[in-house]
Amino acid sequence: MVSGLLNKLGFWDKDIKKKWKLHKDWVWFHAVSVGELNAISPLIENVRLLNPNLSVMISCTTEAGYSLAKNKTQNTDISVIYFPFDIPLILNNLFNIINLKLVIIAETEIWPNLLHLCQKKNVPVILVNARLSDKSFRNYYLLKFYFKNVVNLYSKILTQSEEDTNKFIKLGAIKERTKTLGNIKFGSINITNANEALDNIFNNNKLNPIYITFASTHPGEEEIAIVIYKALRSQFPDLRLCIAPRHVNRTREICNLIEKHNLNPVCRTKNITRFSNNDIFILDTIGELKGLYKHSKVTILGGTFVKVGGHNILEPISESSYTIIGPYDYKIKDLSKKFKDTGALVQVKDTSELISRIKVALCNNELRQEAINKGLKLIKENGNILGNIVNEIREFL
Repeated sequence: MVSGLLNKLGFWDKDIKKKWKLHKDWVWFHAVSVGELNAISPLIENVRLLNPNLSVMISCTTEAGYSLAKNKTQNTDISVIYFPFDIPLILNNLFNIINLKLVIIAETEIWPNLLHLCQKKNVPVILVNARLSDKSFRNYYLLKFYFKNVVNLYSKILTQSEEDTNKFIKLGAIKERTKTLGNIKFGSINITNANEALDNIFNNNKLNPIYITFASTHPGEEEIAIVIYKALRSQFPDLRLCIAPRHVNRTREICNLIEKHNLNPVCRTKNITRFSNNDIFILDTIGELKGLYKHSKVTILGGTFVKVGGHNILEPISESSYTIIGPYDYKIKDLSKKFKDTGALVQVKDTSELISRIKVALCNNELRQEAINKGLKLIKENGNILGNIVNEIREFL
């Protein structure tokens, strides 16, 4: 945490600064946290393939995002830092050290001082997978007199939907530079990396249990998961519950909650080999969630049963896990609507309906597989989005 704060204040390791000075033509990718980083990772790979002479830097805002970035870039020459505070003195210090060719920012990141400095230094800035929630748009629009002179500093704004495009243009973005390309997360889906240790846990049981996963959970959602599990166990004695919290630093809190329900928490980091129906598995690691999805007949996506707004629905669907979300999907509404309209995604309004839909999915293999097939088909049909984004930024490389 201390090193993260120092990074944000403009204090970087000597080795990083030395690398910045030695190399030219840096491309700076910024992703707030884990979700954004996973989404743009294939874009980073594609940019490096287009021009191997480029130097790449990744910044994140959260500790989880930074840790994942460090893990993903092991044995590479990519630099990883915490995103610095948007303060002129700090940014000027950075620009005096590093020779930037291009800045690529993911989703909804509007940093006025960074944008003004990039314009002054003739460094193009592209906003990819851009989106604006209704709440963010209303807040920005109240200050349109200011933000119209900020959003038009982007060299390009590549949005997730037509609605997002219209919002940015209403804020003052230059129409000719703002384009709808779709959600880059369609292009960030790839084959699950082999994970023998994780696979052994889920395959090491002669009873062939049924796994369901509550993924990316927030406070309040683990309670829902446990209550539903207890309600389903009598009808499905082979059922096993897995919980993957959005923030792994909440693991102790979740363990305490499980124990209050007279159940036994078992953590991935404890190197377990199997777990029973009185155990609840906790994925307290980063970067293994896709490996968990592939073993889950049903995935219930967190951040949708409390007012968070939702998380990535594409990963469980791409791993052939029947996927259910709760009533709060306002952050992913354009994406979730595509899948709900085709019957590839189920949305429930409360826990009672959730129990009912899980029962139906576990009892009806044909219905479950039909939804999975529709989801996989939709993902395949949108598989060219990443390539289109790469083509849009090619001229700046």
